[in-house]
Amino acid sequence: MPAAVRLTLSEAALKELASSPRSAELSATTAEEIAVLARAEAPKNKRGSWNMYSRSICVISYEEDGVVHAAVQADRHPLLIEYGWKDKRGRRHAGRHILKGALLKVRQ
Repeated sequence: MPAAVRLTLSEAALKELASSPRSAELSATTAEEIAVLARAEAPKNKRGSWNMYSRSICVISYEEDGVVHAAVQADRHPLLIEYGWKDKRGRRHAGRHILKGALLKVRQ
């Protein structure tokens, strides 16, 4: 069903909206929700590095051209689990797409 109202913003209005303190707060909150969901779904093993996935996911906020951005950043280990890898024998291990699942849960 098409939307009944269409809103068109100029570039200046969009930049002002994206650089507002409330927008920065909302993006940081949403990024933190994604990180919490990803940590909850993180794989755990019985060895010493049982929480390696959870520890290596962090939320960073940065400002670029007056617009505040928030991102969920992952180290190499979670990215291998996310997208999959090939072992030394050449066998492919499928990715688990944990970060993608967390992003989709927050989006809905």
